[in-house]
Amino acid sequence: MRFLWSVWLILLTLTACGGGVAADQPPDIRYGEDPCDECHMLIQEKRFAAAYITEDGQSYRFDDIGDMLLHMQKHSPQIASAWVHDYDTEEWLRAEEAFYVHASSLHTPMGYGLAAFATRERAEAFANEHGGMVMTFDALRAKDADTLRRASAPDETTEHNHDH
Repeated sequence: MRFLWSVWLILLTLTACGGGVAADQPPDIRYGEDPCDECHMLIQEKRFAAAYITEDGQSYRFDDIGDMLLHMQKHSPQIASAWVHDYDTEEWLRAEEAFYVHASSLHTPMGYGLAAFATRERAEAFANEHGGMVMTFDALRAKDADTLRRASAPDETTEHNHDH
């Protein structure tokens, strides 16, 4: 009986500590299975996927860097860490350490035209090649996400509307 009581106490303690995700690692994304927490479409392309973890351990996953920005702007979460994939290597990067290119010629899942890079040099080369602008995460967060999306749209129509 004492053993069962000890097991129950350990399980209760583990449950009380929350089911949150550690903020020092990006959350797992099951590509082709997990939906975007903003637009609810399946996350398919690793190079454009993004995520963040809140101070209380909740994780949010996105199919486009722009959807992550939009979600942050709508909900003003207390962010413990934010993550993006390097466009070239598809490795996770801390969002605040990456350099971003915003280019209308870049076709991303939700049409924001944003790609992340591990180095400023690579971001500048990509921007020169694709006619884009290089930004830091702070500069990107200061912009209105819907404005970024409209600036990337080749015309007045887009493939996806968040007002559904």
